[in-house]
Amino acid sequence: MRGTVLLLEDDVDVRDAVAGVLEDAGFCVTTAANGREGLQALAQNTSPCLIVLDLWMPILSGREFLAELRAEPEKSSLPVVLMTASDSAPPSGIVECLRKPFGISLLVKTVEKHCLKADRAA
Repeated sequence: MRGTVLLLEDDVDVRDAVAGVLEDAGFCVTTAANGREGLQALAQNTSPCLIVLDLWMPILSGREFLAELRAEPEKSSLPVVLMTASDSAPPSGIVECLRKPFGISLLVKTVEKHCLKADRAA
């Protein structure tokens, strides 16, 4: 395995497709349908090399998730890649923004790049 990625995406088809691509690339993927589920996954000792975050989700949005993540000292430095169809400026505190629709190769290269950086920093 090449590391664990926490994927937060409310659209089940997109979530399954992105998770499948990353698993095929050798990553272990933990998924969540909203920010609350993502925080619960992190509380259960999930230590991802990267969080891939959708911006618009019900219950707890990507922006709200990011704010809560950054408020937790032991998790605040986890790298976050945003995936969004929005043209608005991405929130601060992310390492990269993937605009939907994006290609499979770009997704894998982005995750590889940031997981490699996280491994080197550890």
